[in-house]
Amino acid sequence: MRTVVTGAAGFVGSQLVEKLLARGDDVVCIERTAGRPGWLEGLDVEFHPCGLDDSEVLGDLICPADVVYHLAALTEARTPAECYAVNTNGTANIMKAAAGCSCSPPKVVFMSSLAAVGPAGEGESLTSDTPPLPLSHYGRSKLHAEAVVHAYGDRVPSVICRFPAVYGPRDRVVLKLFRMVARGFALTIGPWEREVSVVHVSDAVNGLIAAAGADTAPGRTYNLAHPQPVTWGEFVLAIGRALGHRPLKIAVPVAAARPIALAAEAVAMLGRRAAVLNRDRVRELSQARWVCDPSAAIEEIGFQPRLSLESGVAATAVWLRRNQWI
Repeated sequence: MRTVVTGAAGFVGSQLVEKLLARGDDVVCIERTAGRPGWLEGLDVEFHPCGLDDSEVLGDLICPADVVYHLAALTEARTPAECYAVNTNGTANIMKAAAGCSCSPPKVVFMSSLAAVGPAGEGESLTSDTPPLPLSHYGRSKLHAEAVVHAYGDRVPSVICRFPAVYGPRDRVVLKLFRMVARGFALTIGPWEREVSVVHVSDAVNGLIAAAGADTAPGRTYNLAHPQPVTWGEFVLAIGRALGHRPLKIAVPVAAARPIALAAEAVAMLGRRAAVLNRDRVRELSQARWVCDPSAAIEEIGFQPRLSLESGVAATAVWLRRNQWI
């Protein structure tokens, strides 16, 4: 089978590529312009740092493929326009390229986010039918990208996979939390009691592959997460147990975080880089419930999340120590 993976050198993409190679696929990897192979170095893949701007270039790579896993996205951008250019317009170019294939178009598996829907109400869980109310430019750019995928639904078989927080080896976002806990403390914005869905990267990869292989999947939207939500406080305590520490938990009030985020945006703008903390991010972190229902994916495509929070965090800690990241 010939597969194409965009965002292939990233945290999730690189581990998806390794899984596809292990089962014998011919894999074409697409990365941002001037991107480096990174985790793909030395693997038997085609590597093309061509970005997502040119649908004709993408068409030459996509048309012989059986499946396209579209993972490339910006989670941090210098401007809102940059976010939409990659997340929405880049998706449009992928879909246009797939639709333009002279032979049968490949199946497209689009990696989206719960941010495209927004938080769940009290006592509720997000489903594919939840009316979307994204809180950030990132979330809105992903929701617009989902609309693009649906618009091509009569020409390109496709499935949308929405993810919560994905953690595991190679992840540099949750790495910051591991490093804090290793020093004896943990810092968050908003309450530690907020509920979240999470998924280990190995389960995320298996879910993407299940979506590609299921005959019933085209045209559907699935949430891929472990079915047991946790509080953010429980997540950090699990890290503490894996590292042998009981961290001091510090919660920064949302009212105090907003001016900090505004200052961070100003500094980032002067440096012409993306702000790691911004007002959109504070707005998302202040929500009480980012919980989704993965039952449709479990029942319809055979998604099987195997790693509990405890085992997933423990395996991540082992990898981080082995690779001297903590």
